[in-house]
Amino acid sequence: MISNPRVNRYLKDKAMDHIDHALGRPVDPTGETYRNHFATGVDSQEAKAFGASENWELDGLVRGMAYFSVTGAGRKALADHLKAIGDPWRPYAVEWNEETCIYAATSESDAKKRAYSSASDVFSDLTFRKFDREASVMRLGA
Repeated sequence: MISNPRVNRYLKDKAMDHIDHALGRPVDPTGETYRNHFATGVDSQEAKAFGASENWELDGLVRGMAYFSVTGAGRKALADHLKAIGDPWRPYAVEWNEETCIYAATSESDAKKRAYSSASDVFSDLTFRKFDREASVMRLGA
């Protein structure tokens, strides 16, 4: 079960968007993420900016590329930024058919729609009405 699902978002603040991208665009940047890396040219403006920031740690240089990972300070900075801009994405647990799955969604109804979409791929005769009556949704975290 994925406890920190990814979302499809773009952040206007390019520095925060780079952190979000490096972490795989998780709902909760302070939680466990499936990735944490960003590669850029050794002499690029990004490498210079990342090297001067407490949000990034240089992991290594290989064949003209600089590899960075996001620090704890960077994760907190992104979490604070998402809160400040009112990012609507939250994790929701949807239980149906004795299974619980975690979805990134903007509301309980959005989570239920996403869960139904996944379930109906497997159960082709499942109607939304039936799924809606049988499924339960709970928002996770703060």
